[in-house]
Amino acid sequence: MALEDNVLSLVHFMAYPGPGSTRSVARGEAREEYLIRTMKKVLDDPYFGGIEITRIKDPGVRAQVAKLLSASGKQVTFSAQTIQMQNEDGLIAPTDISSVDEVQRRLAVDRLKEYILEAYELGAWQFALVSGQDPGTEGGLRLREQARLALARSLDELCTFSAEEAQKLGREPLVITLETFDRRPEPGFKNQLIGPAEEAIEVARMVRDVYGHKSFGLMYDLSHMPMIQGISLDPETPEVLYALAPYLNHVHLGTCVLDKDDPLRGDYHPPFGYPGGVVDSEMMGAFIKALKAIDYRGGIGFEVSPYGRDQSDSVVAEAKTWLDIARDRIDVNYCLGSYFFQTRRFFTESMFDLITATRVERPQVIEEAAAARKVRESLTKDGKLLILAADHPGRYVTNVGPSPVAMGDRLDYLGRILRVVAFGEIDGIMATSDIIEDLFIVDYLLREKGHPGLLDDMLLIGSMNRTGLAGVEYEMDDRMSSINVERMVELRMDGAKMMFRIDPGERSRQSIQTLDYCQRAINECNAHNLTVFLEPLPVIKTDKGYQVDLRAEALIKTMGVGAALGGSSRNLWLKIPYVENYDQVARATTLPLLMLGGASKGDPTYTLEDFERGMGEGANVRGAMVGRNVLYPGLDDPAAVSAGISKIIHAFFSTGEAVRYLAEARGQGMDWLRQQLGM
Repeated sequence: MALEDNVLSLVHFMAYPGPGSTRSVARGEAREEYLIRTMKKVLDDPYFGGIEITRIKDPGVRAQVAKLLSASGKQVTFSAQTIQMQNEDGLIAPTDISSVDEVQRRLAVDRLKEYILEAYELGAWQFALVSGQDPGTEGGLRLREQARLALARSLDELCTFSAEEAQKLGREPLVITLETFDRRPEPGFKNQLIGPAEEAIEVARMVRDVYGHKSFGLMYDLSHMPMIQGISLDPETPEVLYALAPYLNHVHLGTCVLDKDDPLRGDYHPPFGYPGGVVDSEMMGAFIKALKAIDYRGGIGFEVSPYGRDQSDSVVAEAKTWLDIARDRIDVNYCLGSYFFQTRRFFTESMFDLITATRVERPQVIEEAAAARKVRESLTKDGKLLILAADHPGRYVTNVGPSPVAMGDRLDYLGRILRVVAFGEIDGIMATSDIIEDLFIVDYLLREKGHPGLLDDMLLIGSMNRTGLAGVEYEMDDRMSSINVERMVELRMDGAKMMFRIDPGERSRQSIQTLDYCQRAINECNAHNLTVFLEPLPVIKTDKGYQVDLRAEALIKTMGVGAALGGSSRNLWLKIPYVENYDQVARATTLPLLMLGGASKGDPTYTLEDFERGMGEGANVRGAMVGRNVLYPGLDDPAAVSAGISKIIHAFFSTGEAVRYLAEARGQGMDWLRQQLGM
């Protein structure tokens, strides 16, 4: 589950505002019994690693709470925002610590200094505050700019004061955190100077880089996000977190209401699921995904409040559920953040050149490596297989996404293959003769350095028919043009892969010819006890070339033809794409089936989902033979993707479990090949 290491907290005075949902806790006037009882609920809850509190006027009660908080060992945030906005005595200007009137600014700063002392008394580690009201733009933008400068000066003074007090107490200084709010001068809204994210960043940069308070930062609230309008006047979105990331100390989760006819319009933090609430599950998911993407390590607090007859405990429980659903989402856990796979970090130009040099100077090492390889004792270890497919360039197919020749870069292509094979979570590789021999050369070079071979216990499957070149006139005439049975026997390989496509149209004669090539090859493989992986596909001719007919009915008919090829099917497996109604497809044969991945989707989670579904659709669905969706999974690590698929096939992981496993595997062992070869 995403963000498991982040400290989760609850804004206590919002969730437990007072008996009958009165606001006595926020005023600092709650009855001792209520305050202690409800705080214990939060502190005793293992879900929370922190609590966010505000002032407590009674010194005796405050002392009891301090002991309770200290005994809990949980992080305490002191929230001064509610004190500033209540402005109980009306003695501080609404512009608060951003007042351009120096007398008013100092009064506001002095008030917060008092509460910094109270925060230390309560054992807090963080002190949260707001900027003060926006002065508006009636006189132009100059006053707002002056207010930002005044705010930065105030924050400098507060950080300095806090550090001095911490030194006296012999403890770490409070982390001072400024919360961003809306800047809307309407009932129900807070109309604070800070404000839009870009301006908050300017202030944070000044406090950190000019005044030197490196722990100072910002707090961003999901419930404020739809209410905050930047320069474009559009509401902020989760993407704003990418800019805030360097300065982000804390985030809040909550919702707001924008409906003009709703009694809770504005910043009242109703429960999640409130009918008029703006934050829905998709917005929550996008927000959590952005936090995951920026590798956010700070605290996450729930700011929700009961409304009407809502019970506080139920409101808190619902908030937990909303977060858990969001951080358990597949797209959230898969999130790459700033990661991108770099082939040349794993497989360098010098390694690539060494393979060529070995081909020229010592071509015999291919046979030597084949003779030394430890062959599997049986085809499968648990009745299931994950095979990497690496034969596409041999069929005139080099495109991946927008690039027409991505697979034509042999250094990148071979490096990705080696990355997956070396990671060790696949059962074997299916490839054309050139790729197989490249792998044998690397295997030999590793043995030469005293290391185990790359291909030990790995299935090697030769791709036989390659003349079905994509886009050419006679594409359906798919002859045996790559590795042959004799060569596979010489290299002690384990099986052969072939395919036929049935074009019911004008090229049907060529489809029948290919069927004949395949049946002869199957018989020859049977004579040498080589397993055959046959890919029978129905196709339709379109303006963009031949497309696989992914209807279950078409696949079922084609599978019947494939299963009947050759004199015996004892060594025959079928390779069939996952489609809707796959249970019907699986029932078309007793032969074991492997799913194929098809063209690269860029996001491998869709392939993981398909394979999870497919593995549950029939006892004869025994795994996958997949190429582009492993080798070119967008920016992700091919090895990690193969590891996730392997867990779905061999351990029946769910997609969610596989994604979490994938994320942990991502980027591991990137220096392995360089270290093994000493390069």
